[in-house]
Amino acid sequence: MLPRTRPKRPWLPWARAGITVAVLGGVAWGVMEFGARYLGLQKLTIEQVNVSGCRGERHAEIQALAEGLVLGKPLFWVDAEDLRARIEAKRWVRSLQIRKDPPDRLSLVLEERNPVLWLVRSNGVFLVSDDGILLDRVNQANLNPIPVVVDPASQTDQGLARLVSVARALREKQQGFYDRVTELRWSQKGPVAYIEGLPAPIYLSRQDVTKNVPNFQGLFVDRLSQRPDLARLRYIDLRWDEEVAVGEPEEDPVPAKPGR
Repeated sequence: MLPRTRPKRPWLPWARAGITVAVLGGVAWGVMEFGARYLGLQKLTIEQVNVSGCRGERHAEIQALAEGLVLGKPLFWVDAEDLRARIEAKRWVRSLQIRKDPPDRLSLVLEERNPVLWLVRSNGVFLVSDDGILLDRVNQANLNPIPVVVDPASQTDQGLARLVSVARALREKQQGFYDRVTELRWSQKGPVAYIEGLPAPIYLSRQDVTKNVPNFQGLFVDRLSQRPDLARLRYIDLRWDEEVAVGEPEEDPVPAKPGR
């Protein structure tokens, strides 16, 4: 008697698994179609995109981009990483959260980069974010009064990075002073600030840019702003411990007598 053995078929389990998946997928699709057509159930496809965290032109830009990519796509099978890559490629987008809200809504929550400086160059004026990213050009929509960097010597990569750190620290810890600063520079002595109504440079500490700023604020309001020679002050130095140094005006030279 010859043994009754069947030849091995290694592909058979995979074929059975594929047929099972196809059948289950077909049944699920049929149930969804039946429910949507006769029972009023909604399909799990994206019919609405909600965008929050930005306004104006930026909101419209992200809304149009997202709708063009995901509307009509399956909610749980949509390529969220492609959508994320396209949105986060915008310089002004710091982060993005994507939330799927069944049955038909995709929610996008954005965090914008905040500008802390204006960078004035020959080809235009640009916004610089608090993490050092060069953003949009300054226009009527984003025309907020923040410190400018005009000095070419301060516009090197290293100098600009330092000034971004200075502006961020002043905004976080001394908002009132930051709002009054019209220009920031980087010099051999460290950061230098200029405020409206005071032509003299204000030297800030390298280690702690907010050092003596409250003392200066009180001194300026109580005494300096009342001085008739305010425009002739040579400097204000806040780098000393608990002391504000004021560079008094230089005395006018005595005119020489005729014949000498």
